[in-house]
Amino acid sequence: MIFSDFEYFVFFLVVFFTTWFLFPAIFREKTKETRILHIFLLVGSYFFYMSWDYRFGALILLSTAIDYFVGLKLINESRPKIRWYLLLFSLITNLVFILGFFKYYKFLATNANAVTASLLGVESLPIFEIILPAGISFFTFQSLSYTIDVYRKEIPAERDFIRFALFVSFFPQLVAGPIVTARTFMPQLYAPKSFEAIEFRIAIRYFLLGYFKKAVLSDFAAHTIDTIYANPGEMHTIALIIGAILGGAQVYLDFSGYSDMAIGSALLLGYRLPNNFNLPFIATSVSGFWRRWHMTLNSWLRDYVYIPMGGSRVTSIRRKANLWFTMFVSGVWHGAQWTFVFWGSLNGIFYVIEEIWKDLFPDKQNGKENSTKRWFHPLVWLFQNLTTSSLFFLGAVFFRSATWDNALIHTKGIFVFQEGLLRPFMWKDFLWIVVFLTIGHILGYFIFEKGKGKNIPASLEFATYPIIFLVLALVTPENSIPFIYFQF
Repeated sequence: MIFSDFEYFVFFLVVFFTTWFLFPAIFREKTKETRILHIFLLVGSYFFYMSWDYRFGALILLSTAIDYFVGLKLINESRPKIRWYLLLFSLITNLVFILGFFKYYKFLATNANAVTASLLGVESLPIFEIILPAGISFFTFQSLSYTIDVYRKEIPAERDFIRFALFVSFFPQLVAGPIVTARTFMPQLYAPKSFEAIEFRIAIRYFLLGYFKKAVLSDFAAHTIDTIYANPGEMHTIALIIGAILGGAQVYLDFSGYSDMAIGSALLLGYRLPNNFNLPFIATSVSGFWRRWHMTLNSWLRDYVYIPMGGSRVTSIRRKANLWFTMFVSGVWHGAQWTFVFWGSLNGIFYVIEEIWKDLFPDKQNGKENSTKRWFHPLVWLFQNLTTSSLFFLGAVFFRSATWDNALIHTKGIFVFQEGLLRPFMWKDFLWIVVFLTIGHILGYFIFEKGKGKNIPASLEFATYPIIFLVLALVTPENSIPFIYFQF
């Protein structure tokens, strides 16, 4: 069941009308009585998650139970060493036995066997065919943020298991984010909800925009992208460049589309999720790009990896090492493949190079802007923007390639000219995506960054919805494609 499928619309309508019309108002407006509503949402969330595989429910329940009981133990324990052991138990259980086994065991065992086979002539570890539970990295990180914050005494422990379980498994963001933390979501479970307070227009805008990104734009270009990435050695250099750009654009459209639909779905139920993307392709620096891309993951890595390592409160060299390592962790988080490891490391290198450049050529000298930027600011902006985007698209080759060999062949073909397949449909999909991305970012820049947007009358907006629904139904491809981030 994915957001762009008809089954999800039926499921969500049942949840929506049950939440707002079947339950008496008292269940939404008084803290004690909201528990029955939370039980309903929890059951619905587990049904949603188990629609992929019923066995997944046991795994998320196990992770939830572990961190719930660790949280309860932490609030009753004052001895620092015991508190540390409790946190360590949560970290090891979630990262090693749950996330590590299901997501990384096969990758690590395969590589360990390759080493021992070459050195000793034997394979040391058994290989299991493990089904990767959808969204395991998301709910694991989300649950871990709770135990870490309770350990730091930044939030109180949650005593109600139902509410804590709902925080971990809330279905709009369960499978692919945005990643929410207990400090932002748990208070919403205690706040009274009102049907009249729902921001319908904003919620529907989010969902429609997300649907358009995913089901129309991303899925529309999927065939071209799959064709190029399947056999990069047979493609023309221009086709490989098109593939690099379309591959990166598809990841953005697919994932930001999911995030938008998740935010819209949650708003219709009275819950607010954090934004996950903010016009990343207008960025003019590597750091600026990652502040706009997958913002909830980057915030999580900042709070729970970068800052605990010392953040920027250390020497310049150590700070750069911290930045690189944080991006490396991001790559490992995304997948158990060398392509993801390299992707994270490569973006970490780009980050470090930018930091070195800033040290050598600071933007401001003696309180005045650099003269080149003052006199040729539009040209500098364009150069920086194209450079930043190009670095992202280069990294996207490794992100989208199925194997390490394909990624290397693809990258080599970009920089070393090769003859090969180049078809008109590749150009068509490329222009289609680039035009919509450009228009979308320009409009977004003026509306959200410059505040130039004008509010449409509600009656006119709602009157256009039937037309929008009809157009989306006509242009949506017949076969829906699973979200890319479901594998993470």
